[in-house]
Amino acid sequence: MSSNIFIICGYGVPKDILKDENYTFYLKTVFNTLYDIAEKTKPAKNYVIFSGGKTDCFKPYTRTEAGEMIRFFTAYLATKRYLKDFTRDLIVLSEKRALSTLENFIYTKAILDKRAIGGCLYIFCEKTRETRVKILAKKVFNNKHVSVFAVDFDTSPNRYLDPAFLAKKEKKMLAFDLWALENANNFKKYHALYKKRMAYFRRAEPKHHTEAVRTWWEEEIGKAIT
Repeated sequence: MSSNIFIICGYGVPKDILKDENYTFYLKTVFNTLYDIAEKTKPAKNYVIFSGGKTDCFKPYTRTEAGEMIRFFTAYLATKRYLKDFTRDLIVLSEKRALSTLENFIYTKAILDKRAIGGCLYIFCEKTRETRVKILAKKVFNNKHVSVFAVDFDTSPNRYLDPAFLAKKEKKMLAFDLWALENANNFKKYHALYKKRMAYFRRAEPKHHTEAVRTWWEEEIGKAIT
């Protein structure tokens, strides 16, 4: 019997994930979807991998997306005693290095390879990134069985930016991601730029995050791929 591998991509570190509207909707939707898949497929094992690194913009900047999602997941399921039998058999893993969608996949694949974990992949992501996620998942994972579930959970100002800008951003990011995959040197530069991005966002502080996001994508990423 094959295993199910559920990969949940993180999207920032909120001030309090237990009260965050976006993450609450996202992770509850993820859980219900993975529950349905697991009940239908009855695999040998169900792996749940939360992926996301230190993108915390609140001092002292030590929290990870993966760690916070696991904190929410654990607290949420603790209230669902009737799911005890199901959740007891879930194998929860964390990937805490990724600073981007591409790194979510690269570092998660490293975990799977190291542990020799194989099976059907189910990837959860934010809706506006759906096309890019599907393309990158095919590039990174050597697996015929990859399904992507895009959840439209974001109600922050970033979700309602000009659609033309969002499309342009995704196109630029895909080009940058694919460039990073060409060789190790490119990927090293890619990761360095994402570390620079986090420093930039932290200087902007959470209250100016939307403006910082737009400036970053228009200026820095544009320069990186030209």
